[in-house]
Amino acid sequence: MKRHVLHIIPLLLLPLMVAWAIDAREIIENVQERYDDIEDATITFSQSVRFKVSRAEQTTEGTLFFKKPTKYRIETGERTIVTDGTTSWSWNPRNRQVIVDNYKEETHALSPEQLLLTYPKDYYSTLIGEEKLQGRDAYVLKLTPKEDNTFATSMKIWVGRDWLIRKVEITDVNGAVTTYAISEIRLDTGLPDDSFTYSIPGDAEVIDLR
Repeated sequence: MKRHVLHIIPLLLLPLMVAWAIDAREIIENVQERYDDIEDATITFSQSVRFKVSRAEQTTEGTLFFKKPTKYRIETGERTIVTDGTTSWSWNPRNRQVIVDNYKEETHALSPEQLLLTYPKDYYSTLIGEEKLQGRDAYVLKLTPKEDNTFATSMKIWVGRDWLIRKVEITDVNGAVTTYAISEIRLDTGLPDDSFTYSIPGDAEVIDLR
């Protein structure tokens, strides 16, 4: 009887061994391949910022629309940012002001479109575990910057088994923690190009930096 039990134990442990056979490098490669296949995406997310000194927390919700190669639109209650890949518009409804500028690709930016649709390349990655996230299994990776003079001192990224980023947590040099949590992702719905141009309100103050 004991001999049969000894044979069964390795079989019970096999799924656990297989689950941990993957490493951070393989996860990153799978994420990059997944995003390479995506033409457009609509992502609903929440952003929260927790400040170290005051311990105050600010939360906002938003939607990110993205279409390759460089079109995106971010809508939150505080601001709308739109680019068609040539011109960018930043609209602040509080002061009725819109800033117009030439589109600039900021490869080191920690903006939602950079964080939720690309994998940071200037960081070392380590797989630190797995967690349930909104009922889904997710890998948790810790990222540390390759350079010392970066605004983010550390990051954590949650990657679903579908190889999509589901949550990002950033700690900056001031100790503030910014978290992006994704509630819904819709892929390749055929977003029209006119979604990525902005009609300036007639009463808006326009600051043109072009």
